[in-house]
Amino acid sequence: MEETQCIFCQISSGAVKSNIVYQDQNAIGILDINPATTGHVILIPRAHYNSLYEMPPALSLGLLSIARVIGYSLLISMGATNVDLIYSQELRSGNFTPHALIHIIPRYTNDNVNYAWQPKQLSEEEIVQVSQAVVGAIEKVGNAEMPTAPEPTTSAPVQKPVQQQLEPKKDEKPLELKKKIVIF
Repeated sequence: MEETQCIFCQISSGAVKSNIVYQDQNAIGILDINPATTGHVILIPRAHYNSLYEMPPALSLGLLSIARVIGYSLLISMGATNVDLIYSQELRSGNFTPHALIHIIPRYTNDNVNYAWQPKQLSEEEIVQVSQAVVGAIEKVGNAEMPTAPEPTTSAPVQKPVQQQLEPKKDEKPLELKKKIVIF
């Protein structure tokens, strides 16, 4: 923990007021005070970590699972057409936060949110080199340090498009978002 708590640690401890939309013992979701769009949520771990890579794997997976629930909730409650999840480790390129966090940004038609970059054209040789470098790095990190996603089961129902899930059928209970979060 840093000697002087960062603003997100202060929010997590309750020392700084925020508009909380989600909280549990490990994480807190707050409305961004400078939102990209209406409903923009910042999800932070309660403990201070400078980056996602410093967190225990179970905590980082738990944050992703919470972000999934919040994102789906934004689709339902805000009428968003999509949701972007953004994580950036760097303390440059526009990200000036010294605390790991995930931005959950509801997207709307003509919302003027733009992630612009100049696409690069790679040769087939460059693509192969990049692929080999990434695969090699993944093998070095190894499964012992990085969690693996659970194998999908063939008995699991196929998920319907979001628009079809929003309204329950006559005999079906409405979606309850307060249930235990399950990592997918």
